[in-house]
Amino acid sequence: MQSVCVCRGCGRTIETEFLYCPWCGISRLEYNTGEDLSPMLSKLEELQIQDKVKHIKRLDAELAELEKDLETLALSAEMHK
Repeated sequence: MQSVCVCRGCGRTIETEFLYCPWCGISRLEYNTGEDLSPMLSKLEELQIQDKVKHIKRLDAELAELEKDLETLALSAEMHK
């Protein structure tokens, strides 16, 4: 298993062998081991929330489309009685 670390710039996980974060480009050489992790963890939490909101919006759109299809099916079934 490869070891990973968390980028202090964007909060994403990256492999420890990387010299630069592939997501935001920040250099791992700039890291300070005594650094406060709060800003990084806040950024990670923000990214996770944004991903969840996008996922919920996509699911909501899919649900609306399914409800529309179900209404069409129900109307079609009523007409064929």
